Amino acid sequence: MTTEKLAPYIPQDIGLPIAEAPFNFKGAKLSVFILECDVASSQRQLDKYINSVDGSKNYRAISLPGSQVSYIFLVMADMQFTARNQLGQTYGKIKYPECSFWIPAVDINSLEVAMFLPLLLLDNGTAIASGREVYGFEKQQAQFNFFDTAGQCTTELNVKKPNFQVNPYSFTTLSADTIGQYNPLLKVAPITEHAEGTQERFDELSAEAESLLQAVSTHLFPEKFAVHGSEHTVSLTDFVKSGIPLPGIFLKQFPSLTDTGVSCFQQLAKADFRLTAIHGGAPYWSLFPLELTKHQITLFPVASHPLVEQFGLTASQQDDGSFTMQAKGLWLDIDFSLELGKQQ
Repeated sequence: MTTEKLAPYIPQDIGLPIAEAPFNFKGAKLSVFILECDVASSQRQLDKYINSVDGSKNYRAISLPGSQVSYIFLVMADMQFTARNQLGQTYGKIKYPECSFWIPAVDINSLEVAMFLPLLLLDNGTAIASGREVYGFEKQQAQFNFFDTAGQCTTELNVKKPNFQVNPYSFTTLSADTIGQYNPLLKVAPITEHAEGTQERFDELSAEAESLLQAVSTHLFPEKFAVHGSEHTVSLTDFVKSGIPLPGIFLKQFPSLTDTGVSCFQQLAKADFRLTAIHGGAPYWSLFPLELTKHQITLFPVASHPLVEQFGLTASQQDDGSFTMQAKGLWLDIDFSLELGKQQ
């Protein structure tokens, strides 16, 4: 599809815009958690939403060498961008929290790494509509609860001491009588508390002693990953290289007006996430004792959002039907852009 054949986009004169890309995020605060899952589930996501759409594509999931263990990244972000329409009219800054899941993948043909985002939950209509219509993101509406170290409600995410709950608009059961509402889907909370000064001191030491990438590679991903179904391997530095953009792969599609069981438009899209500045960041860990700390991830049973089953998460079911798992992670304070992409 060439731009010469496309009609000009006609922006609305009333209300908020479908925002113009690229999107530049300044001072984005991210809590990133590394969730263990089975590689077959990650591969099923890639096969269904990417590989099956274009037979020339062959994206593979990654795993620990010699095992079926893979990882999916849970990212809780507090970020903002300046919204403009396609005529260049600036509307203002849109600030919102967003919870997303990232599946690392490798194109077996080119050995290029990429990230596939199967689900993004946020509370801003403009960001939802813009992400879905421009890139094909599977963005859905949600509400959020944030807590301080004492468990009291706060208004914003504290990335250094994350404690939050995500409540998407959802259905706890699937039936004609079920009423949609904002249901708890997942909760992230610290397992142990550490003194404020301890965390701050480590942040300073990590910045002085080694780069953020080195810290993450050394402490969280010291080994290379196997590329599922091949003899190839990749490392964390293949995904995060200074000054090198990280491709995101998406399925952009729209149901037909005459038959919603078929698509009037369906195409793979690719766009780059480009890191432009690092203001801070470090793995979550403590000095006394010197170890990486974990957070408790609780996943609640919501029929419309079966995260454990779809992502193959390595979680233990509790008596109340919820699932729990523990996860290592890191926090980031960064500037990044989601750039204009291309249809594949």
